[in-house]
Amino acid sequence: MNSLSPCTPPHPDAPLTIGAFAQASRLSLKALRLYDDLGLLAPARVDPDSGYRYYSPRQLPQARLIGLLRQLGLSLADIRAVLDAPSPQQAPLIRTHWNAAEGDHLRRRALAHYILRSLQGEPAMTSHFHVQQRSVSAQPVLTLTRHVRVDDLPGFIEQQLHELPRMVVEAGAAVAGAPFVVYHGQVNPDSDGPVEVCVPYRGNLAPRGAFVLREEPAHVEAYVTLTRAQFAFPGILDAYDAACAHAAAHGTASALSPREVYPHDWNTLEGGDPAGDVAWPFEPC
Repeated sequence: MNSLSPCTPPHPDAPLTIGAFAQASRLSLKALRLYDDLGLLAPARVDPDSGYRYYSPRQLPQARLIGLLRQLGLSLADIRAVLDAPSPQQAPLIRTHWNAAEGDHLRRRALAHYILRSLQGEPAMTSHFHVQQRSVSAQPVLTLTRHVRVDDLPGFIEQQLHELPRMVVEAGAAVAGAPFVVYHGQVNPDSDGPVEVCVPYRGNLAPRGAFVLREEPAHVEAYVTLTRAQFAFPGILDAYDAACAHAAAHGTASALSPREVYPHDWNTLEGGDPAGDVAWPFEPC
């Protein structure tokens, strides 16, 4: 017997009313109607006169699978992808979802520890960061600013770190420094930045569409160099705290927003490779 089948299945050829099928599958009538409307689990037959739905006991394994996948946290769209996939691909799809869910749980647990540490007045985890300070000259930059949802942020940054340097080179100018990403506001489930990706350039460029040319003013910034692995959220918050603490200890707040600097090709880096900087502009005393 299929492991997703009920313990005592009815006769495989006896049609079941929606009520009987709900009882056998342990799914609610509301859920069965929703799954029918979405094409996830259509009745085996609908009476053309009465409109009554009839199910086959052979549909019980699929019904139970849908219910279990919902408990696992899959969206209805993800469940549709699993059901539509060939049988050999269903388990890998579920495994991919679960691996992502476990990664999300680890990030939330680390974020909870960060919040609790702050609320309980425990020392910030900043002492193991080597905070440095540098002066940055004024420089022209090609930029793109977007309001970005948290789930879309990594893809947006990765795409524009590739796109903006390409635009500079294709226009006959030259990339004149490391690209950087300015966070003009927080990016979280309730706030979408905005976020500005910037590429310093040298030569002649013309603005195009949503891309803007501006001058990034000269400034001083505290910065922490991180490996690719250390850029992961929420661990990166400690690096921001370290840079911010250095800035507060050595000066006053700047009108410029914090940023991340990416001097290396992200896709070529291993987890332990130096990947870039978290930088906090400030006005030195």
